[in-house]
Amino acid sequence: SYSVTGVQTCALPIYFIGLWIDIMRKMKCIALWPLMAVLVSFIVHPAISGTYVIKGGTIINTHEKTVTTNSIIIIKDSVIIAAGDKIKEKIPPEAEIIDAAGKFIIPGLTDGHIHFFQSGGLYTRPDAIDLRHRLPYEKEQEWIKQNIGDLFKRYLRCGVTTVIDLGGPFWNFEVKKQSMGCDTCPRVYTTGPLIASYQPQALTTPDPPIIKVNSAGEALALVQKELAAGADFIKIWYVVSKALPINLEQFFPIVKAVADESRANGKSVWVHATELETARKAVEAGCNILVHCITDKDVDLAFLELCKKNNVIVIPTLWVFESYESVFSKKLDLLKSEHLLGNPKIIATFFDMNGLNYDELGERQKKILVENKPVVTNPIMLSNLKKMHDFGITIAAGTDAGNIGVLHGPSLFHEFGLMAKSGMQNHDIIISATLNAAKLIGAQNRLGSVEKGKLADLVILSSNPLENIENMSDIHLIFKNGNLLQPEKLLVYSPEDLAQIQLNAYNAKDLEAFLAVYHKDVEVYKFPDSLLYKGLDKMREIYSGFFAKSGNLYCRLLNRIVNGNIVIDREYVSTDIPGRNTINATAIYEIEGSLIKKVWFIQ
Repeated sequence: SYSVTGVQTCALPIYFIGLWIDIMRKMKCIALWPLMAVLVSFIVHPAISGTYVIKGGTIINTHEKTVTTNSIIIIKDSVIIAAGDKIKEKIPPEAEIIDAAGKFIIPGLTDGHIHFFQSGGLYTRPDAIDLRHRLPYEKEQEWIKQNIGDLFKRYLRCGVTTVIDLGGPFWNFEVKKQSMGCDTCPRVYTTGPLIASYQPQALTTPDPPIIKVNSAGEALALVQKELAAGADFIKIWYVVSKALPINLEQFFPIVKAVADESRANGKSVWVHATELETARKAVEAGCNILVHCITDKDVDLAFLELCKKNNVIVIPTLWVFESYESVFSKKLDLLKSEHLLGNPKIIATFFDMNGLNYDELGERQKKILVENKPVVTNPIMLSNLKKMHDFGITIAAGTDAGNIGVLHGPSLFHEFGLMAKSGMQNHDIIISATLNAAKLIGAQNRLGSVEKGKLADLVILSSNPLENIENMSDIHLIFKNGNLLQPEKLLVYSPEDLAQIQLNAYNAKDLEAFLAVYHKDVEVYKFPDSLLYKGLDKMREIYSGFFAKSGNLYCRLLNRIVNGNIVIDREYVSTDIPGRNTINATAIYEIEGSLIKKVWFIQ
């Protein structure tokens, strides 16, 4: 087997099958061919979905803005064979019955804009903040490759059964191969490096994610190289500014040439164009999908009409423009679901901003910290999203996950909240992440709605997302390709994970996320055996007061030892509470099941 992701493939078994076929052909062993066919079928299709009946739930329909209460859904061999409140099909006697009474059923979600080559952490974009002296970019990339298996599971745990990578190194194609036939991986679509007007020096590696092209000929050669590698579509980075040597009109012929060549090869063309005029030129050139909302100006009627006429799909990516500033200003406010479902090691890097010297910062970070402005969502983006949606332009959800502060998996829930802030209704937001997102890849006939004949990608929610969009993270069960996945088995917290999650939430002063990893009967001691208090209610009382009083709170992990279900952290805590400005402490955590049951403090 081979892997850049930690996910096993069937490449080696297939190799030996090929070898066996060749031997049998030469030896004319015709009698063994039926056995061979069975073996090939087993290996190429290693898991066969079961038969399930989901009864009593409310289907939130996405092919129309309705709900179906007290529904019955029958799944057989990865396909929905019946769905509705009145069905003609008989319930198969071998079916496993799932009681969904009081629950809400949506199609599997799609994140229509991610980047595998970025971790989401502080060190992942040295062109934005250059900390390569602390962590070399090569080591950051190696860590990403080794942990993509974890990333896959986090997406599925968040109900995301399909992801679309919008540009990265050529090793992205290996990631896609690793996801194929994997029950605990989302369905993956990807392209190659971004065909760009500008190439950041810090990202110029032997296998770069962004490649500057100087002519239409260079661009077309790159298109052909990406198509040969298996690109599902072509992506252009249409970045122009006064600081760059190329302007809007100079790059347009390249955009047009790429769009024409891609269409000739049956591929859609996606474009990063965040300004109104670059987006307009991109659509005029024939680009199908705008991967960001317009950030600089209000969209005009001519632009809206152009997009609608050309059936353009827009992916807003509202959170990514805010996330960088939130991290750099030390004002990041993650959702509870992001703390619990994002990679805790990645989240921990955000708080490294507290330990940076002033001379390590770039001009952008220095300006943000000196100005100390509140972090707000760009009102132009919110307004433009609402205008485009109301005009009838198709909106598909995507996060730009992997950028600093945008976590793989749960960042989609953060995006939903901002889409709601723009004025979109919750039902429309769900449609944007399901049926509309399926349209991005031409899969609307197979995915994106709970209907007869569709693939059985489903998410069963414990609470109603039409009432509160945050309920999209309240996941009870997940189906991908008809395979039943239990959230608690998809993402299993290690003792170190639990210790880091509560430390991250402590630094963020997020009380609910902090308490979420503690047992309801938690016991807290002064080492070795003096009981300080017991129970989650008492812990809530103590820490709610502490977080309220402490402004500049930061706990820096100095050392960690993990031994079985015991985690020992040596910490340095700084606050602005008089008399408690600095604390040197050791915390010992004892894990029981998947929660922290006992804590000892040594000071």
